Amino acid sequence: MIERGFGRIVNTTSGIRFEPEQAGYSASKAALDKITIDLGSKVEGTDVMINLTDPGWCRTDLGGPHAPNAPESAIPGIAVGAFVDDKKSGRYLNAPYFTGLTLEDAVTKAEREFDSPYKK
Repeated sequence: MIERGFGRIVNTTSGIRFEPEQAGYSASKAALDKITIDLGSKVEGTDVMINLTDPGWCRTDLGGPHAPNAPESAIPGIAVGAFVDDKKSGRYLNAPYFTGLTLEDAVTKAEREFDSPYKK
């Protein structure tokens, strides 16, 4: 991606915290978050971007039938990171913040309201 000068990576994280019965899952997501932020600092300001998304608790095989959100409610929040074009990386693009928006409006919101964690 760096050689070609363009790329998008959107890693899926989870908001699960402080649940000892899910410690392994939480630890793996914490590691993914760290890798995303660290790699993002290397590509910040380029046309290669790496960001995080969190679909929220959705009714899936993993989330179970009592989860409050339908899987489609996470769209376009899951996809927005693939379409932003502002050269910012390392952001946490929480899918529920984009529920009900068109993809175009979600991209505008992400670029306007979600900054990268780097002080460059």
